[in-house]
Amino acid sequence: MTFRTALAVTLGLLASSAAVASEPTTAAEAVAAVEAKYADVDAIQAQFTQTVRNPMFGDDVQSGTVTLARPTKMHWSFGDGEREFVTNGSTMWIYTKADNQVIQYDSFTPAAGGAESLLTSLDNIDELFNVTLVSTSPTVLDLTPKEEGQFKSVQLVLDADLMVDTVTIVDPYDSTTLIDFDAMVLNAPTTDSTFRFEIPEGANVVNAGSM
Repeated sequence: MTFRTALAVTLGLLASSAAVASEPTTAAEAVAAVEAKYADVDAIQAQFTQTVRNPMFGDDVQSGTVTLARPTKMHWSFGDGEREFVTNGSTMWIYTKADNQVIQYDSFTPAAGGAESLLTSLDNIDELFNVTLVSTSPTVLDLTPKEEGQFKSVQLVLDADLMVDTVTIVDPYDSTTLIDFDAMVLNAPTTDSTFRFEIPEGANVVNAGSM
Protein backbone atom coordinates (compact mmCIF):
# COMPACT_ATOMS: atom_id res chain seq x y z
CA MET A 1 0.00 0.00 0.00
CA THR A 2 1.27 3.43 -0.84
CA PHE A 3 0.80 6.30 1.57
CA ARG A 4 -1.73 7.94 -0.72
CA THR A 5 -3.78 4.76 -0.98
CA ALA A 6 -3.74 4.46 2.81
CA LEU A 7 -4.89 8.02 3.18
CA ALA A 8 -7.61 7.61 0.58
CA VAL A 9 -9.00 4.64 2.45
CA THR A 10 -8.58 6.42 5.79
CA LEU A 11 -10.57 9.42 4.72
CA GLY A 12 -13.18 7.33 3.04
CA LEU A 13 -13.87 5.20 6.09
CA LEU A 14 -14.06 8.20 8.39
CA ALA A 15 -16.19 10.32 6.15
CA SER A 16 -19.29 8.56 6.62
CA SER A 17 -23.57 5.21 13.06
CA ALA A 18 -27.22 4.73 13.03
CA ALA A 19 -28.91 1.37 12.60
CA VAL A 20 -29.96 0.38 9.10
CA ALA A 21 -33.72 -0.05 8.75
CA SER A 22 -33.69 -2.08 5.52
CA GLU A 23 -31.47 -2.94 2.60
CA PRO A 24 -31.24 -0.11 0.05
CA THR A 25 -32.82 -0.91 -3.31
CA THR A 26 -31.52 2.08 -5.31
CA ALA A 27 -28.23 3.94 -5.52
CA ALA A 28 -29.86 6.98 -3.90
CA GLU A 29 -31.11 4.90 -0.98
CA ALA A 30 -27.70 3.30 -0.57
CA VAL A 31 -25.94 6.66 -0.52
CA ALA A 32 -28.36 8.01 2.10
CA ALA A 33 -27.97 4.90 4.25
CA VAL A 34 -24.17 5.01 4.17
CA GLU A 35 -24.15 8.71 5.07
CA ALA A 36 -26.45 8.05 8.05
CA LYS A 37 -24.44 5.03 9.17
CA TYR A 38 -21.14 6.89 9.44
CA ALA A 39 -22.31 10.42 10.28
CA ASP A 40 -21.36 10.13 13.97
CA VAL A 41 -18.30 7.90 13.63
CA ASP A 42 -15.16 9.66 14.86
CA ALA A 43 -12.78 6.67 15.07
CA ILE A 44 -12.41 3.19 13.59
CA GLN A 45 -10.22 0.23 14.45
CA ALA A 46 -9.92 -2.91 12.33
CA GLN A 47 -7.76 -5.75 11.17
CA PHE A 48 -7.06 -5.86 7.45
CA THR A 49 -5.61 -7.95 4.66
CA GLN A 50 -4.39 -6.03 1.63
CA THR A 51 -3.82 -7.53 -1.81
CA VAL A 52 -2.12 -5.41 -4.45
CA ARG A 53 -2.58 -6.84 -7.95
CA ASN A 54 -0.25 -5.47 -10.57
CA PRO A 55 -0.46 -6.61 -14.23
CA MET A 56 3.35 -6.66 -14.45
CA PHE A 57 4.49 -7.77 -11.00
CA GLY A 58 1.69 -10.05 -9.80
CA ASP A 59 0.07 -10.11 -6.35
CA ASP A 60 1.48 -8.77 -3.09
CA VAL A 61 -0.46 -9.73 0.06
CA GLN A 62 0.05 -8.11 3.46
CA SER A 63 -1.99 -7.87 6.64
CA GLY A 64 -2.07 -5.85 9.82
CA THR A 65 -4.13 -3.46 11.92
CA VAL A 66 -5.40 0.05 11.37
CA THR A 67 -6.70 2.80 13.65
CA LEU A 68 -8.29 5.91 12.15
CA ALA A 69 -9.62 9.11 13.71
CA ARG A 70 -11.20 12.18 12.17
CA PRO A 71 -10.25 14.23 10.38
CA THR A 72 -6.94 12.80 9.07
CA LYS A 73 -5.29 10.82 11.87
CA MET A 74 -4.24 7.28 11.08
CA HIS A 75 -1.99 4.43 12.14
CA TRP A 76 -1.53 1.57 9.67
CA SER A 77 0.69 -1.23 10.96
CA PHE A 78 1.72 -4.03 8.57
CA GLY A 79 2.70 -7.40 9.97
CA ASP A 80 4.44 -7.18 13.34
CA GLY A 81 5.31 -3.51 12.86
CA GLU A 82 7.35 -4.31 9.77
CA ARG A 83 5.99 -1.19 8.12
CA GLU A 84 3.97 1.66 9.55
CA PHE A 85 2.17 4.76 8.28
CA VAL A 86 1.40 7.14 11.14
CA THR A 87 0.08 10.70 11.18
CA ASN A 88 -1.28 12.92 13.91
CA GLY A 89 -2.81 15.16 11.27
CA SER A 90 0.18 17.47 10.96
CA THR A 91 3.30 15.25 10.99
CA MET A 92 3.59 12.08 8.94
CA TRP A 93 5.94 9.16 9.66
CA ILE A 94 6.59 6.28 7.26
CA TYR A 95 8.66 3.54 8.90
CA THR A 96 10.33 0.50 7.33
CA LYS A 97 11.69 -1.90 9.96
CA ALA A 98 13.97 -3.85 7.58
CA ASP A 99 15.83 -0.66 6.69
CA ASN A 100 15.39 0.91 10.14
CA GLN A 101 14.41 4.04 8.26
CA VAL A 102 11.84 6.71 9.04
CA ILE A 103 10.67 9.18 6.41
CA GLN A 104 9.23 12.17 8.24
CA TYR A 105 7.04 14.90 6.79
CA ASP A 106 6.97 17.84 9.22
CA SER A 107 4.15 19.60 7.42
CA PHE A 108 1.42 17.24 6.35
CA THR A 109 -1.73 18.45 4.65
CA PRO A 110 -3.98 16.19 2.56
CA ALA A 111 -3.93 17.48 -0.99
CA ALA A 112 -7.14 18.11 -2.88
CA GLY A 113 -7.94 16.38 -6.12
CA GLY A 114 -5.87 13.26 -5.64
CA ALA A 115 -6.52 9.75 -4.38
CA GLU A 116 -6.38 11.05 -0.82
CA SER A 117 -9.36 13.32 -1.39
CA LEU A 118 -11.64 11.12 -3.48
CA LEU A 119 -13.02 9.38 -0.40
CA THR A 120 -12.77 12.41 1.84
CA SER A 121 -16.47 12.64 2.45
CA LEU A 122 -19.06 10.00 1.76
CA ASP A 123 -21.73 12.54 2.64
CA ASN A 124 -20.74 14.26 -0.63
CA ILE A 125 -20.63 11.03 -2.57
CA ASP A 126 -23.00 12.27 -5.28
CA GLU A 127 -20.81 15.32 -5.86
CA LEU A 128 -17.60 13.32 -6.17
CA PHE A 129 -18.71 10.12 -7.86
CA ASN A 130 -21.10 8.53 -10.28
CA VAL A 131 -22.60 5.85 -8.07
CA THR A 132 -23.93 2.50 -9.24
CA LEU A 133 -25.67 0.05 -6.92
CA VAL A 134 -24.28 -3.30 -8.08
CA SER A 135 -25.85 -5.52 -5.44
CA THR A 136 -28.19 -5.22 -2.45
CA SER A 137 -27.18 -8.34 -0.53
CA PRO A 138 -24.47 -7.54 0.26
CA THR A 139 -24.55 -3.85 -0.62
CA VAL A 140 -21.98 -3.23 -3.34
CA LEU A 141 -21.34 0.26 -4.70
CA ASP A 142 -19.25 1.09 -7.75
CA LEU A 143 -17.88 4.64 -7.54
CA THR A 144 -16.47 6.36 -10.60
CA PRO A 145 -14.82 9.75 -10.01
CA LYS A 146 -16.52 12.62 -11.83
CA GLU A 147 -13.10 14.28 -12.24
CA GLU A 148 -9.80 12.68 -13.20
CA GLY A 149 -7.56 11.76 -10.30
CA GLN A 150 -5.13 9.15 -9.06
CA PHE A 151 -7.45 6.22 -9.57
CA LYS A 152 -10.04 5.01 -12.05
CA SER A 153 -12.63 3.56 -9.73
CA VAL A 154 -13.52 2.41 -6.24
CA GLN A 155 -15.80 -0.43 -5.18
CA LEU A 156 -17.23 -0.62 -1.67
CA VAL A 157 -18.68 -3.82 -0.29
CA LEU A 158 -20.70 -3.44 2.90
CA ASP A 159 -22.31 -6.07 5.11
CA ALA A 160 -25.95 -6.19 6.24
CA ASP A 161 -25.25 -3.47 8.84
CA LEU A 162 -23.40 -1.36 6.26
CA MET A 163 -20.08 -2.00 7.98
CA VAL A 164 -17.27 -1.69 5.45
CA ASP A 165 -16.22 -5.17 4.38
CA THR A 166 -13.88 -4.52 1.45
CA VAL A 167 -12.56 -1.54 -0.51
CA THR A 168 -11.15 -2.05 -4.01
CA ILE A 169 -9.22 0.75 -5.72
CA VAL A 170 -8.12 0.63 -9.37
CA ASP A 171 -5.43 3.15 -10.32
CA PRO A 172 -4.78 4.66 -13.79
CA TYR A 173 -2.24 1.90 -14.53
CA ASP A 174 -4.80 -0.83 -13.80
CA SER A 175 -3.11 -1.90 -10.57
CA THR A 176 -5.76 -3.02 -8.10
CA THR A 177 -5.60 -2.65 -4.32
CA LEU A 178 -8.11 -4.79 -2.42
CA ILE A 179 -8.39 -4.20 1.32
CA ASP A 180 -10.45 -6.72 3.29
CA PHE A 181 -11.44 -5.49 6.77
CA ASP A 182 -12.27 -7.68 9.77
CA ALA A 183 -13.27 -7.13 13.42
CA MET A 184 -14.08 -3.49 12.71
CA VAL A 185 -15.02 -1.33 15.71
CA LEU A 186 -16.75 2.02 15.21
CA ASN A 187 -15.94 4.87 17.62
CA ALA A 188 -13.08 2.85 19.07
CA PRO A 189 -11.28 4.63 21.93
CA THR A 190 -8.04 6.33 20.91
CA THR A 191 -5.45 8.58 22.54
CA ASP A 192 -2.93 11.06 21.18
CA SER A 193 -0.22 8.42 21.56
CA THR A 194 -2.07 6.19 19.08
CA PHE A 195 -1.11 8.63 16.34
CA ARG A 196 2.38 9.56 17.54
CA PHE A 197 5.32 7.56 16.23
CA GLU A 198 8.31 6.96 18.52
CA ILE A 199 11.42 6.87 16.34
CA PRO A 200 13.46 3.72 17.11
CA GLU A 201 16.97 4.15 18.47
CA GLY A 202 19.53 4.32 15.69
CA ALA A 203 16.96 4.73 12.93
CA ASN A 204 17.92 6.67 9.84
CA VAL A 205 15.54 9.64 9.75
CA VAL A 206 14.92 11.28 6.40
CA ASN A 207 13.23 14.65 6.74
CA ALA A 208 11.18 15.02 3.57
CA GLY A 209 9.74 18.45 4.38
CA SER A 210 6.14 19.08 3.38
CA MET A 211 3.61 16.77 1.80
